[in-house]
Amino acid sequence: MSGTQDNAALTLKATRWLGEHQGSVRKRHYPAFHLAAPSGWINDPNGFCFALGQYHLFYQHYPYDAQWGPMHWGHAVSDDLIHWHHCPVALAPSEAYDKDGCFSGSAIEHDGKLYLIYTGHVWLKEPGNDDAIREVQCLAVSKDGLHFEKQGVIIEPPEGVMHFRDPKVWEENGKFYLVLGARMPGDRAQILKYASEDLRTWTLMGPVLSAPEGEAFMYECPDVFPLDGQYVAALSPMGLKPQGIERNNPSINSYVVAAAGEGFDPSQLKEIDHGHDFYASQSMLAPDGRRIMVAWLSMWKLPFASYKDNWCGMLTLPRELSLKDGKLIQKPVREVQSLYKKEKSLGSIEVTNGVSTLCETFKRCRLTLKVTAGASAECYGLRLGNALSLYVDRQHGELTLLRMEEGFFAPRSMQLEAVRDLDLEIFIDKSAIEVFVNGGEATFTTAFYCEERSPLTLFATNGTAAFKEVTLTALKNVMKGERIGRDSQ
Repeated sequence: MSGTQDNAALTLKATRWLGEHQGSVRKRHYPAFHLAAPSGWINDPNGFCFALGQYHLFYQHYPYDAQWGPMHWGHAVSDDLIHWHHCPVALAPSEAYDKDGCFSGSAIEHDGKLYLIYTGHVWLKEPGNDDAIREVQCLAVSKDGLHFEKQGVIIEPPEGVMHFRDPKVWEENGKFYLVLGARMPGDRAQILKYASEDLRTWTLMGPVLSAPEGEAFMYECPDVFPLDGQYVAALSPMGLKPQGIERNNPSINSYVVAAAGEGFDPSQLKEIDHGHDFYASQSMLAPDGRRIMVAWLSMWKLPFASYKDNWCGMLTLPRELSLKDGKLIQKPVREVQSLYKKEKSLGSIEVTNGVSTLCETFKRCRLTLKVTAGASAECYGLRLGNALSLYVDRQHGELTLLRMEEGFFAPRSMQLEAVRDLDLEIFIDKSAIEVFVNGGEATFTTAFYCEERSPLTLFATNGTAAFKEVTLTALKNVMKGERIGRDSQ
């Protein structure tokens, strides 16, 4: 089979490298319960699925450095979406059609095998020159869910299209479909839909979402799925300009809802997450019917502080999705409770022109609290040392997550539509925070790089604020260094 030996040899080489070098990873910022590679670089989640009796989560990966390089596919499996076991590297650049990278894609189980559909990437001029590339969709298959044989190119781009990537596949009524992102002539983004009977021969059905002229030039990592009687298109547009407090990240993970799985209105795009670091989301359907999403917990064009620690990038906690009045609701998967250790109830806390310390040295934890409406304070909320501040800005009617570290200083905000209490559920890892507002009506996800010795405090300025039902729950460390490679021989 074309590419079989080369991919096997190169993935084994990468897996052994990880086993030999994961001891060099500095753990000061390495996450305790967010999935990260044993060593090296991570970006987009790929191939998120339940197959062959387990959850599989692949990811864009460069094993040999903490910075982006020729993309491989890393791989982890889990029985509960929380405790992950690192598997051998699944894909490595090995063929003429993917020699410069096995870019993002997805996975599906069929006939007792696991199929990966991914983008083969080639630089036509110097590496990094996006003006001269070739991208095609490729297939790899595994009988055991661990070792993959490449099957070659299955979809060529339309004439005149270079940027053509990130296929998301699913099965519906006995037929297979996929969507992918394309940069069409005239620099207009489209999501194209294809259909197949056998996962190998595909027919273009047409676009399901097209950017207006002068808007996005590329839609990366598209995902179209049914949810609560409607359809959601999740995507990562490139080229959108900021609009006030919205769309301020270099790339914006967005969604739009429609009655059918096509004809989505790009003018109705909304941000999935209001934080600094949420991109390239991908969803899957769990065996119990839940729609679950993960994303890359980082962002392009930032000075990644963990480069020198021999790792970079992580993935979000998996989130259960639902729709309410046309709005995407996100909650941490219920399995997250397996992380919980001792819970401490702190009751109600009132703060006037000062701070109240919840803990002197923050550890990985879950913090829940109700921020009561009608405070006289101008700003009030939570601080994590000198790294982060999450606060209500009463004058502007906004909830803001401010990253305060040198080189990373930036606010990200959402408008508060009405004066009401805010229920916050907050997960804090060594270098990541995920905030769920009012039962998942909104979220903020951000990476940070302060030390664990920083205090966790509540604060209020120029007045008084009340915080009720405050609880702190310690969380387990489930990413503490399992050795990779036991399945690599």
